Amino acid sequence: MTETQYKTRVTIAVPEALIEPANHLACLLGEGAGDIDTFRGVTHQDASGNRYAVVSTPVKAVFLEPTQTGTLPETPEHGIDLIDRAKAEQAFATLNQADGLQMRAGMSREAAVADIGLKPIP
Repeated sequence: MTETQYKTRVTIAVPEALIEPANHLACLLGEGAGDIDTFRGVTHQDASGNRYAVVSTPVKAVFLEPTQTGTLPETPEHGIDLIDRAKAEQAFATLNQADGLQMRAGMSREAAVADIGLKPIP
């Protein structure tokens, strides 16, 4: 059996106002042009009613490198005509800041969503 490179589950919650920039970041860090549509719509909200798009997926270690180095990779070939790097950088700058993208690694989707303080929109 082949061992997978996708070893860490990452859950990312994106405030509604940052969905477009977050999709540019997802495409920059992702493996293909389809990553530009990672965050499609709001599904959760916090106690104040702020709405979030949430995605949870296993990722390769390389996906987490920018969170450790603080540096985004070069624009990949698949994103040259798609990615607005300024928007990707805008989204990355908000990572784990108040009112910004929230990311949890190594947790189940349910545990991460609860840790971020979100509940499904009824």
